[in-house]
Order: sequence, then structure tokens, then C-alpha cells
Amino acid sequence: MTDASALKKNEYTPQRHMSKRSKTGCLTCRRRKKKCDEVHPTCRGCARNHLPCQWAEDVYSRSRRRRRRICRNRLWPSGLGIPRELDGMVTIFAVPSRPIMYRLLAHFTESSPVWMSISPGRRRDQFLRHVIPTALGHSLTLDCLLALSAGDLMKYELDEPELRMISLELYGRAVAGLRTAVDRELYRSTEAYVSDDLVLAVLLLCVHETHNFSDTGRLLPHLNAAAFLLQQRISSTPADPSLRAFLLEVFCYFFSLTSFTHGSSLLLDRASEIFDSIDYHTGQSLLLGPSQDLIVTIFRITRLTLHTPNMSEIVRSELASIEFQLEARSMIGMNPPVVHDPGEQMFETVNHISFSYDRVVFELYRLACLIFVKQAIDPLISPRAPELQKVVGCFLTELETLPHDSPSNGLLAWPLVITGFCAVAHAHQRIILARLRIIHKTWRTDIFPQTVDFLRRLWGLDTDEGATPNEDTQIPNLNSHSSSLFSGFMLQNLGLPTVLV
Repeated sequence: MTDASALKKNEYTPQRHMSKRSKTGCLTCRRRKKKCDEVHPTCRGCARNHLPCQWAEDVYSRSRRRRRRICRNRLWPSGLGIPRELDGMVTIFAVPSRPIMYRLLAHFTESSPVWMSISPGRRRDQFLRHVIPTALGHSLTLDCLLALSAGDLMKYELDEPELRMISLELYGRAVAGLRTAVDRELYRSTEAYVSDDLVLAVLLLCVHETHNFSDTGRLLPHLNAAAFLLQQRISSTPADPSLRAFLLEVFCYFFSLTSFTHGSSLLLDRASEIFDSIDYHTGQSLLLGPSQDLIVTIFRITRLTLHTPNMSEIVRSELASIEFQLEARSMIGMNPPVVHDPGEQMFETVNHISFSYDRVVFELYRLACLIFVKQAIDPLISPRAPELQKVVGCFLTELETLPHDSPSNGLLAWPLVITGFCAVAHAHQRIILARLRIIHKTWRTDIFPQTVDFLRRLWGLDTDEGATPNEDTQIPNLNSHSSSLFSGFMLQNLGLPTVLV
């Protein structure tokens, strides 16, 4: 054997030895069913017959480049009807199954504004532009988005058991990834907190835990994680200020209403720093409109009353100041903002409808906050007190002006329950229960039927299923003339089975 032949033999021996299949040759020889000596880049058989020598890895590489170009240019197939405004937002990422990914992303794009009670038009477009690009650029945020979408899709596709398995797999991967990411943040310097993709991922799971509700205990750790992450970032300049503002708005909504019923399980001190850092008078918000500062008012009242069984004069004075401010504020009679830009006239009708919904939601929250603060000042006040019944009457009048198909209905769990504490008339009780049931038909979250059952027990009515109250739960019967209205934070002791978001 010559040195040259020995060198050539040694050159290709490692490749032949490392191959899992020793007889794997070029594609041309395999098609011709001929033995291939596996010499790269052109085997002797192809060279002898003047044939192109193709190898599997070459085809695989070209295929991957072709698929990558397709992913970069267009993520969704044309038949799924993804809105035009999302074109160009796509980056490259990996998911287990491409057809499932297409389906879940399409479902999220179509349905997520409803889950978030986002009004149609410009607000919907802004919401999607906040969420979609961030999720597509970060695999962990994408896992949370897909888990949320799969959890909702399960409600409609009951005959697809594999969808449930995919949902559980995505949720488990999202929770595990968030746990690792949050632990990593503990050792990061404050100056490094500029990206908000992790905050968005946590808040998407908060939406998942409420919209696809199963257990409040699964929501509380996510809210505490979001409080920690945002507290670390409030002193830093965000990479995307509009995204940061949206995330703060969503966080305040979830945290404030959850602290009302489960405040003792949340990081209230961390959250207080976040609430204090927000400017609520810069204009209408994306999710809550002008009601955003009322959400903050709920948090303030909860914070003042949660750990003060013996109310001091300072706390009582602050609550009285809040009551005075709520009495003085109202949006009744206010007109929508005037559109001066001719190019914006096409949005005027949609904006007018959105403003109408905002006004009604603001009044409903304002009136419910009045009930909350009045009973916080005087926990022994009777539900039949004329001042409370006047507020209840105004609340139900405003409620009737909000259409049943309005996306803002999804925000009404808290004000409906608070007003329900003073609804002593059967007609008022029926209106509240009817609205909760109508909302459930659209949102399909167990929060609403569980709230209905709680109110029926509160009012001394039989539940639809004939369930009996928990023996360990003391729920007052508001049909009794001697009953008093319990303080809002006492809902924890009353055994409310759900959060009111």
C-alpha cells in the first residue's frame, strides 16, 4: 500500500466509522440501488458515470434555509386570517409542532383582545403590537402565550384529547422556564433590567390562571413574581416605554383586585412602590381607560384596612378623603374627545363607542368603590342603609346602559360582587346574576359561575346545583333585617372561591 493510498484511507475512515449506518451512501447511488463507496464530495460511482453526486446533508441544509426564509417572510398560512397589521413582526423561533403553533397563534390573535376586554379598533391593534413581537422574539414568552391560547381553545375543542396534553406540556414548560428565569434575576444588577419580555411572560400566565381559571393558589405566585420583577425595573429606563406602560397597567389591575380577596398572600410592600411610581394622569390607558386610577383606589383602600382591625383616626381620615373624592367624580354627561386630524376620522365612530364603554365602566367602578369605602369606614353599616341603596340603584341604572356584547363586560366581576353585598331587593339580585351569566357565555371562565354561586349563598338562595354552603364558612344572609355588611377584605374569611378579575 502506497503512502498516498494509506493517507486517503485514513482520511475517510473516521467518517465511515462514526456513521450510524455504514451503508449510507449518496442519494444518487441509493436511487440507482448501487453500492456507494461514500467518498466525499463525489463518490467514484457518480464520477465514473458522470452523474451529480447528492448527499442527504446537502438537501437537509437547503431545506432548512428554505423553511427559514418562509418563516421569516410569513409566519401564518394565508388561510388562517391573521390581520395585516401583524405582518413583518415575525422572528425565528422553535416550537414543537408547526401546525399546532399556527393554530394557537391564530386563536390568540383572534381571541386574546376579548380575554383582555380590549375594545376593537386602535386599542386592539396596539395590544397585539405590544404582545406579538415580544413573544415571537423570546421563546419563554412564546411558551406562555401558547399555553394561554391552548388553555382557552380546550374549552371549545372538547373532542381533542391531544390538545389537552399539548396545553399541559406548554404550561409545565412555561412555569419551569419562569422559575429558572426569576431565580436568575435575583443575581442580576439593577442596571441590567431593561428588557420587559420576562414581565410580559409572567403576566400572560396571570391571564391564563384567571381566564382558564382552576385554582387561585396558582395565580398568587405569578403575581408575586411580577411584583418582584417590576420593582427591580421601575428605576430603569425601559427599552420600550409604551410596552412598559401597558405591563404596569395590566399588573395594577390583576394585583389590586386580587389583593382585595387575597391580600395577605401577596407582596403588598413591593407592589406599593410600583403603584406609587406610576403617573395615572397622562391620558387614557389601553386596558382600563379612565378607570385605571379607580383600580389604584381599590388597592389603597385594601391596604389601609387589611391589617388595621382597630382603625386609627389617621386611617379613617384618609378613607373619608377617598370617599369625598369618589362622590365628587363622575363622567356622566362628558363628551368623547374631538378628532381634529382628517386622517383619523375613520376611527371616530369606533373611538366614540369605546369612550361610551369607558364611561360606563368608570361609573360602575366608582359606585362600587363608594360602597367599598363606606363599609370600610363603618363595617357595621346595614346593607339597607338609604345611602347604600341609593348607590345600588345608580349602579344598576348604569349597568343597563352597557350592551351585553361589550368587551368591557369582562372587567365587571369586582363591581358586580361589591354591589351584590348591598343588593337586598330580589329584582336587583336577579339583574346582577343575569349579567354574570351573560358574561360567562362569552368569557367561559369558571370565575363567573363560582361568583354566582357565592352570591346566591350570600343572599340565602339555593344554588343551581343545590349545593350547600361550607359549614366552616359563615356567610351572612342579607335577607335578614339584622345582618350587617361585612368589610370587603373579610371576603377571605367568607370563603370566596375565586378572585374577582
